[in-house]
Amino acid sequence: MESFDRFATDYDNLLSDPLRQKFARDDEFFIHQKCRVLMRHLRQRTTGRLRLLDAGCGHGTAIAFLSKDARVIGTDVSLPMVREAVHHGPVAVQAPFDLPFADATFDAAFAFCVYHHIDDGQQARHLRELKRVVARGGHVYVFEHNPFNPVTKRIFDRAPIDHGCHMIEPARLRALFREAGLDRVEQGYLLFLPETLWKWFGFLEPALAWIPLGGQYFVSGENT
Repeated sequence: MESFDRFATDYDNLLSDPLRQKFARDDEFFIHQKCRVLMRHLRQRTTGRLRLLDAGCGHGTAIAFLSKDARVIGTDVSLPMVREAVHHGPVAVQAPFDLPFADATFDAAFAFCVYHHIDDGQQARHLRELKRVVARGGHVYVFEHNPFNPVTKRIFDRAPIDHGCHMIEPARLRALFREAGLDRVEQGYLLFLPETLWKWFGFLEPALAWIPLGGQYFVSGENT
């Protein structure tokens, strides 16, 4: 995770890939789609102004998108990343497995494509820390690349920032949620439509969430 210090200044260029660019112009679309899925699920459970934690916030793109609907705080292990994210909202540097917040501070916590950068043996530990800072009845969401999508796998395998990482299968991530003590574990898929088609047919994406072919997927669990 510390390696992101050296990626911070050129992060967007390092994500560039011809296949990726056929799907969307830049990284914002991918992050905004995850934000839309997150909020759609959270709004099924509450209508109040939510307190959200973006764990592994990077440059703060999700903070900027979500702040109109929620109170969002971001954390990252990389100080250079946080220096960029601070322009979008409140942020803090965190130790890898220790969040600088009291128990039950947030209504929900989420991590966007962070877990494949965490050692396998430490992933449940990280989930338990997210659970700690989420209130009873709140939720933890982890979004990851879908290893069953061949295009996603091709892009992942040649991405410099993912060198030395491996993709996480949904079944393993669900098991990690249960190991961390999270209940009512759910799963869904997203990123079926490229940006140009989403503008016209985006309303179809929620209906496709059960099909294991989306570019990414999420797992959620409740702190009961």
